[in-house]
Formats: sequence, structure tokens, C-alpha cells
Amino acid sequence: MEKRVHESWMNLLIAGSTTQIDLVVFDCDGVLLDSMGVKIQAFRDWVPEKYAHLREDFMNIVMGGFGRARLHHVKSFYSEIAREEVSPEFIEAEVDRFTGICEPLCATAPWRPGSREFVEACMAAGIPRYVLSGTPQRPLEDMLESTGGTDLFDVIIGSPPAKPESLAGILTETQTAPQRTVFIGDANADQEAALHVGAHFVYFPSEANAPLAPTPTVVNDLRELLTSE
Repeated sequence: MEKRVHESWMNLLIAGSTTQIDLVVFDCDGVLLDSMGVKIQAFRDWVPEKYAHLREDFMNIVMGGFGRARLHHVKSFYSEIAREEVSPEFIEAEVDRFTGICEPLCATAPWRPGSREFVEACMAAGIPRYVLSGTPQRPLEDMLESTGGTDLFDVIIGSPPAKPESLAGILTETQTAPQRTVFIGDANADQEAALHVGAHFVYFPSEANAPLAPTPTVVNDLRELLTSE
């Protein structure tokens, strides 16, 4: 028999079928907030001028790797694109520099259409609502606070660790079965995390590259997941 530990649940349309869900986990950028465009611009602006000729190569990596931590992207630039050996302290300073470029832009990002309303529907149903993002914890909290969304979620989790590890921890913490969990994301890293634990995945397209594996559930507004049941 399917494991159930939650008193509250809600029906969502997953892969064309009504599915009982106990837990919803959200990516932030491109899912809750319409912030992908400014994040992309921030990565472009971050590339040091001396490496301007490598900017497009770097952006190809970024576009295929959204959902992963900014630390990963900064390390990838120096190791895979610039092919330079740099110290951990230098990488940390470069991540801080990116944060200084990115966060002021993200602070003004609005909700994606329908996302806040969907979160509020989940809240009304009484099911747990987690945010799981590749953005570091403090900037993530600041970004959600700037939108007035902090109180809509039970737990907000930034990086590190990586999303697969964090999502597994969420399921353990909440004692939720994977088949009664949905992770809503807009990038391959989000889908990988859902596949890692066996949870349902909802693809909400943004400017990020599409996930690599098939996506049976695709929405253009999170309210498409709601049923009248």
C-alpha cells in the first residue's frame, strides 16, 4: 500500500491524470519569479572584460546548466572555458562579485503569471510548500522577501548542497513518498533532482534550456495543474 503520513493532500493534473499530491517543491527563478532574463544578463555582465571573447562559450554552458549553483558556473568558467587554475579564495570572490551584479536585478523581478495564485491554492489545501533553488540561501531569502512571498512557504532552501541531495532530504524530513511529491522546475537540473528521488516533475518553460529527458507534464501557467475536484 502507498505510504501516507500527511492528513492533507490535493489533486493536481499530472501527465494528464488527476494525481493526489502531499508535497509541492518549487524552483524559484523562472518558476515562482520571472527572474531568468535578469539572471542571464547578470552572467553575461559578470564575465571579465579580458575574457570577452569567451563570453558566448560561457553562456552556452550557463544556458544548459540553469538550476545549478552559481559557484558551479564560476568554477566552470575558469576550469573549462578560460582553462586557468585559480584559488578557492579567488573563486569565492568571483561568486561574491556575481552576487553583487545579480541580486539588485533580481530584487525587482515580479511573480510569473499564476504562480502566486497556485502557491496560495496549495497553502489553502494545507500541504507543505518548499522552495529549492540553486541560488545561495541569503540572496534567495532576500529575493522572495522582496516579492512578499516569504510567508507562503514552509521552508526555503538555497545552495549548497546540490538539488538532488536537498530534495532527498526534503522527502526524508517530511516523510513523503516520492509518488506523492511534485517538483516544479524550468531546467534540466530540476528534472534531474526529481528523477533522482522518483518524484513527479512539472516543466514550466522559461528562458533556460529545456530538460534533456521527456517531460510528460508541461504548463504555461501553474494554475493549469489545478483541478475542480
